[in-house]
Amino acid sequence: MSDRDIAPASVGDHLREDYLPDYNMKAPTFAKRLGIGRQRAVRLLNGARCDGDMALRLARLFGTTPQFWLNLQAEYDLAMARIEAGDEIETSIEPLAAA
Repeated sequence: MSDRDIAPASVGDHLREDYLPDYNMKAPTFAKRLGIGRQRAVRLLNGARCDGDMALRLARLFGTTPQFWLNLQAEYDLAMARIEAGDEIETSIEPLAAA
């Protein structure tokens, strides 16, 4: 099984699987605790990008750091880019020789 056979986990996946169940929290309560609308919370849980504002909110709520959430987002973005364009990038861009 290669890395491409494993679907990358979004921030929403981590929240749904690793955080909200531990606090017995559903989307409406999650939204209220974050101080955002329910639709925004649902979009995040369904895979929308985590931006700086959301990272600050999640860090405050769960006692983590904003960097933790942004790093999860960056890892997801890179994994998706590898899946979507990795082969094309590997074959179409010639690395520079050392100067």
